[in-house]
Amino acid sequence: MYNKNMSDEQYTPKEADDSRLDSHAEQKVSKKRLPVLLRLNRRAVIFLSLQTVALILYYISGNTQHFLESNIKIILWGMTISAIALALFCAAGMGESLFYALTWKNPGFFFRMIPYGIIFLLSLTFAIFARTVDLLSLGY
Repeated sequence: MYNKNMSDEQYTPKEADDSRLDSHAEQKVSKKRLPVLLRLNRRAVIFLSLQTVALILYYISGNTQHFLESNIKIILWGMTISAIALALFCAAGMGESLFYALTWKNPGFFFRMIPYGIIFLLSLTFAIFARTVDLLSLGY
């Protein structure tokens, strides 16, 4: 809007304001996002990691509070299934990161493989631990 009290230097036409808004919107759109499959996989890994940690804490709490053996076995089975699913999703995440690193030629995806690898090894360790404890509780 033009005000009679404003000088010509203070006046900016409406078209100039619109062009600034358009260039700002283009900057936001041009930013690359992670592929949908990789984002979904990351969310699944986070969910299964938290579930596995919760079951580990539940197992420790159950042992200190002397839960029934049948309840402990249910917790161990849940921990095993959760840890195996977590290992599968981590393996898929490492494969996806490798694929995107090679196709997009972006070395940043190689660094995304490191947490997947660490969580993969931890989840296999928890799965083996849960199965070992369950088998040892049978008396073998």
